[in-house]
Formats: sequence, structure tokens, C-alpha cells
Amino acid sequence: MKKIIILALPLMVLTGCISSKTYIDPNFEKATYEDVKSVAKKYDTQIFVEFQRNGETLEAVNKEVLNHVERTLRATSIVTPSQGGADYSIKVIVNNIADIGEAAAKGFGTGLTFGAAGSTVTDYYEVKIEYTDKSGINLTKDYKHALHTTIGNEDAPFEGAIPTTPADGFGTVVEQVLLNFVVEMQKEGKLSLIASPFYGNS
Repeated sequence: MKKIIILALPLMVLTGCISSKTYIDPNFEKATYEDVKSVAKKYDTQIFVEFQRNGETLEAVNKEVLNHVERTLRATSIVTPSQGGADYSIKVIVNNIADIGEAAAKGFGTGLTFGAAGSTVTDYYEVKIEYTDKSGINLTKDYKHALHTTIGNEDAPFEGAIPTTPADGFGTVVEQVLLNFVVEMQKEGKLSLIASPFYGNS
């Protein structure tokens, strides 16, 4: 997870003691597990993931992303992740849009004041999800999300926001995006039909 969130690194180097807090942006959560419609037969689905920072692939983070994706899909009770040979596939590409230079500068400035002058830096995420069904039809959905990290003496970016860790925050980002995707797909008639001897799943 250090490869995902590096915003507080310059600060920790300088002081070793100034705290940071991460907050999940509340503007992107639209769906919950309760919004997912149940199915009689789960979809056997091959899962692919790719993590990027500013468009460049970071393979070391792929396993972390895969764990979050598979855990969320299993929790919906409509998808069974498969290692291969499945009729369906889902590919999740998470692109972390981060201004590393700005983050370093803010961390450095806060460190010089020993946390008295706090700062907030934001990691934006652009998530592309590609879905392919057993007939070869491909659909692509795009989503956005964000994490905000405060460093030193800085108020939460949202009223009533509860701080979390960078690792848990990132996991929640992936979870919320996947839930939005599943609910949206079901509204379009995908990942929602009950299996039958005539039509099967879609």
C-alpha cells in the first residue's frame, strides 16, 4: 500500500511523528450491497485488474487491487471469481491521478512547521471496468473517486467525516466503484437474470 499512497512520505522523513489522516470522498458513493438484486445462479467470471499511477502501470499493486475486487464481487453474491475458462470476464483498471510534486511540497512545508501549518492532498482515481459476456459482447464503464489525506494540524475536508487509513480507504474506493458498476449493469439487464434452461444468464 505504500506504493498507492505516498502523500505523507516527505513529512515522515522530516519529523517522524506528524500524523496524517485519510478521508473517503463522500460524493462518489451511490450504491450499496442492499441495492444489488439477487440471482438464482452466480456468474462464473474471470477477473483481471491493472493498477496505474498517472497512466503508467504499477504491477506491484495489482495483487492488492485484485484482492479488493474479488472480495467485493463475492460479497454481492452474484459473481464467483474464476481462474480461467469462465463464460464472463471483468477487467478493472484503476488509474491513480496524483500530483506527486505538489504532494511532496505540501508535506515538506508542513514538516518545517512541525505540523502547526497543516495541509490536505488528494488522490483522484479514474476506474475503467470492462465487462464481456459469454456471447462476446463487451461493455465499458468509467467511474471516478477520490481520497483526501490531511497532514498535521488540518481539519477534515468534510463535516462529520471519519478518518481511516490509506489502505482501508483505498479498499473502500474499489468497493464503492464495484457496487456502482454492478447496480448499473443490473439496471441494463446484465448480471441480473435468473438462470433458466432456455436462456441461461446474461
